[in-house]
Amino acid sequence: MSSHLWYLLCLRKMFSKMQCRLCILGRLVNQRTVSVSTRSSITCTGASLSNSCETEKDNLLDNHKCYNQRQKMEERKSNIENFDSSGSEDKGMQKKCTGKKYTNVLDDPAIMQVGSTMKSCTHEVQEEIFQYKKDRYYRRSIPFSSGLLENSFHATVSQKRKVHLSGESNFKVARTKTEEILELAEEIKCPNKVEQIDVEYGVNRQWELTRLGIEQLQRPRPGFEFTIMSYNILAQNLLEDNKYLYRESPQQVLDWNYRSEKLLQEIQALNAEILCLQEVHNQHYTEFLEPKLKQLGYNGVYVKRTGNKLDGCATFYKREKFTLEQSVSVPYYKSNYSLLDRDNVGLIVKLRPHKHPYSEEDSICVANTHLLFNPRRGDVKLGQAMCLLAEIDKVAKTSRNRHCQVLMCGDFNATPFSDLYKFMVQGFLRYEGLLTRTISGQREGQYGKDRYLSRDFFPSDVNISDQCQHIETENKHVSRRSHNQENFGHRSYPAVSQSSGCIWHKLNLVSTYRHTIERLGHYEREVTTQHSADACTVDYIFYSVQHRNVHTRRNKHTTSNIMEDKLRLLGRWGLMSSREIQELGNLPNQYNPSDHLPLLVKMILI
Repeated sequence: MSSHLWYLLCLRKMFSKMQCRLCILGRLVNQRTVSVSTRSSITCTGASLSNSCETEKDNLLDNHKCYNQRQKMEERKSNIENFDSSGSEDKGMQKKCTGKKYTNVLDDPAIMQVGSTMKSCTHEVQEEIFQYKKDRYYRRSIPFSSGLLENSFHATVSQKRKVHLSGESNFKVARTKTEEILELAEEIKCPNKVEQIDVEYGVNRQWELTRLGIEQLQRPRPGFEFTIMSYNILAQNLLEDNKYLYRESPQQVLDWNYRSEKLLQEIQALNAEILCLQEVHNQHYTEFLEPKLKQLGYNGVYVKRTGNKLDGCATFYKREKFTLEQSVSVPYYKSNYSLLDRDNVGLIVKLRPHKHPYSEEDSICVANTHLLFNPRRGDVKLGQAMCLLAEIDKVAKTSRNRHCQVLMCGDFNATPFSDLYKFMVQGFLRYEGLLTRTISGQREGQYGKDRYLSRDFFPSDVNISDQCQHIETENKHVSRRSHNQENFGHRSYPAVSQSSGCIWHKLNLVSTYRHTIERLGHYEREVTTQHSADACTVDYIFYSVQHRNVHTRRNKHTTSNIMEDKLRLLGRWGLMSSREIQELGNLPNQYNPSDHLPLLVKMILI
């Protein structure tokens, strides 16, 4: 019985979907054969037949209404009256009514004209349905380009590219009328930088504005605007050690001299106020990046990976926009602990914006990191993330025991919707029993030995709690089990605990990117890295908010009801799909000097 009910429900759903797409002409075809007995009550006179056909046409129009096209139909019907060569539509109708047992109404020229009219109307209905789908799935777009913007979000007009409107901070759809679009297009004018970027990257990357970003274009409000970029630039020594990954790239684009010049052009064109770079060779930082970027108005901080590694992380900032308050290197290597025996590092800088008026909470804590690559060691990545979050909590804390604004960037070597990503955006993860090779969600982690996380996977002697905070020595005795409760998100959790099977953080992080491509209707996934072995998203820019809700459905984590703090998102420079990158050539290629794409977002500090 339940199967029949399910079948009926499916049929009902299918027919409800078909109803808005069904052609009026198709309905007329289904009624085309009319028996003489059915029509016997109709007197085959010219006038009565004309009235009958007119009634039939009117009923069809009344029943279906054709999405408010009735007025257009009435205008078109006036052309039918003189259809017959003799000037009489009635004669044409009489010819079809005589001498046949069964009459095909659609054979009549007048009805054929009505069908043609209805077909035209149906085409308009289909166009309206298509526009509805476009609004529903593809989102309304403004027919002009944003370009790459220097110190503002004012856009330039271009027919090649479009600025796509996403929602406010919770990414609801920003629906604008045609008049508003035209008015906005008239308001937005600035020097054209689009052609330069089209040459450098092609036309596939486009700015996507939030609702606040659109409002800022229309009615600028006072605030401190800046852009931040996160970019894994591919250390030359790592490229040469793993050349098999780049066998599809021309040899010319793999040469450092070529790549360095393209990289400098790229940074200069994007003109971000904060640069977070990963895989920076120490020699290239000293001899190339630091002096070149200093000429462009940047100051930089660099930390090399521990051991005999040659690359590290570098963070640059514009001198005219920020003052450095504090910088902290975060080496993840801890001797005597197998979980923390890798040479990856993080770098945290605390920047004071040149903003008036200024308060302590206006400072921006920028974290830059490159976590372990090994897809099967998600436990190591989780431990490294805990170390980074604990240090961010310490640096970002103000005198009033609150946090300043936080931006966390880098190559996390974890895919969207993985357990590690879930921990970042949700602020909570039950790690006990997780399979280590699936924590980061990378494709290579699908195979290998099954190792599961235990409660005490993270060493307690490191003095970092399950809340990703440093534990003071005097509080160590209450770390195993605490009756003190503290509000983390929407629940109350232990203020201090270790080896509890769960971990938390209270930075309220949100990804600035959505991980599906807006200009392609969110049907294709964003890709931040692509080479011969894989194509996926592993690079992120997170920022802190006051509150957000995270919903998990089918292993996908959706953020909604975002309540932003002083730091607010205006827009992001959209990414490309794997298919689009493949058309340009796997990374690196003539457009991109690295095997990663740069992430770029526009923020405002209110």
